[in-house]
Amino acid sequence: MLARLLPLWRRLPAFLGRGLPWLVGLGAVAYVGIYLVLAVLHLRYPFEIEWMEGGAVDHVRHILSGKRLYDRPTIDFVPFIYTPLYFYVSAAVSKLFGLGFFSLRLVSLLSSLGCLAFIALFVHRETKNRLAAVLAAGLFAGTYRESVAFMDIARVDSLALLFLLLGLYVLRFREGLGFRLLAVALFLLSFLTKQSMLVAAAPLAAYALFADGWKRGLGFGVALFGTIGLSVLALDRLHGGWFRYYVFFLPSQHPNVPAMWVDYWVEDLFAPLAVSFAAALYWFAASGEGARKARLFWFFAAAGALGTSWGGRLHAGGWPNVLMPAFSVLAILFGLGIATALESIGQAPEALRARLRAATFGVAALQLACVIYDPRRLVPSRSDEQAGHAFVKKLAALPGEVWLPAHGHLPTLAGKRPFAHEMAMQDILGIGGGPPGIALRDELREALKTQRFGAVIPDTDFYKKEINLFYQRNEKDPPLFGGNDFFPVTGMKTRPRGVFSPRPAGQRR
Repeated sequence: MLARLLPLWRRLPAFLGRGLPWLVGLGAVAYVGIYLVLAVLHLRYPFEIEWMEGGAVDHVRHILSGKRLYDRPTIDFVPFIYTPLYFYVSAAVSKLFGLGFFSLRLVSLLSSLGCLAFIALFVHRETKNRLAAVLAAGLFAGTYRESVAFMDIARVDSLALLFLLLGLYVLRFREGLGFRLLAVALFLLSFLTKQSMLVAAAPLAAYALFADGWKRGLGFGVALFGTIGLSVLALDRLHGGWFRYYVFFLPSQHPNVPAMWVDYWVEDLFAPLAVSFAAALYWFAASGEGARKARLFWFFAAAGALGTSWGGRLHAGGWPNVLMPAFSVLAILFGLGIATALESIGQAPEALRARLRAATFGVAALQLACVIYDPRRLVPSRSDEQAGHAFVKKLAALPGEVWLPAHGHLPTLAGKRPFAHEMAMQDILGIGGGPPGIALRDELREALKTQRFGAVIPDTDFYKKEINLFYQRNEKDPPLFGGNDFFPVTGMKTRPRGVFSPRPAGQRR
């Protein structure tokens, strides 16, 4: 028996060397396919995938009504602490497809597909290895759960990352003044979509100094920071000083999360992408003299991407969606490392090539396996959708205005007006917010005291004390939702928890 198995054992490396590339490539393609299926299912879902999505729709509604995005905070509307471009792009798409989650998610979905394409294109341009390019794109798609499934929802992240990758591509592969200015414009657009992308773009000014010489490099840096600075001044003036208040002042007041000095590297990055780090180090060490400029570029690109993700995680409220820039560059470096390893194998003794090839694809398979997830957990159920429609009918039957602090968009589905999102108000009230915060707090208390709302339906303990003073919940009312219905599949796990009606005058506390 042993004599029969020995020839098969000897042929195993050759078999694995031929079969593993197909299996690993199919695994990478499967991640992309799973992501596309999830994204299409999310597109058609008429309620929130994540609790701040409705607030994003409210931003687009605010823009389409002709109002300034940044203005004095009121109970009617408070903007999120992001730069504005995603909301304006979504407003343009909403004119074609209508206002709602579909239009905003479509922007994110198309942006994420662009990100996947450029990740693959980077690897292919650097290595001419198509399989490595597929593996890189597949790995980024596989980090969907690790970045809490934000790629295709109504949030700013995918569009900001697309502009960043476009800028990196132009800077890496195009020469000349016109293309340098185009890269500056793309980095500016990335910043105008999410201000933290400034950290991702900043190290590229240092790259330009090394790659283009100090005169041209200095000109690139001046153009980059100058255009961003001018855009800030113009937007701040256009909005009467409120742009800086929301986009810079409020984020600067977020407390730090000391644990993230270490946990970011150990838990966020190394745990799912340790193999990618190893592949990146291998590429930096093993790529030839002809790749010197590429190594210089990717050193600064990685510093920017990992730096902006780290900065996001170091601040309270920085969810793992901020990891997307780091994941994108690590996926590219993973592809570069695999391609370089395969190229090096060609120079090894023939007797070792099959084993080394099998080992390389075994390592690639290990990396893909490290990000495996159950996609079913990210799909809203039929009962979620049914519960949502039933809840909208309940809202429509309630008298007067209804305040859902965590769901400004939901009342509009019932023909009622929206109000400012709880998260946007918390960004101000949680740190005092200066005179604007005091005014907003007074307005909220007055609205509750005068019982402006026909009903209040909270998710959290936001203004719990004031709500209980002037509103009451009938404890005999059945729960709004059963089981796990209507919880968002990602982000904060929250849903409306009860209807509070105005207290009679004699029962106010």
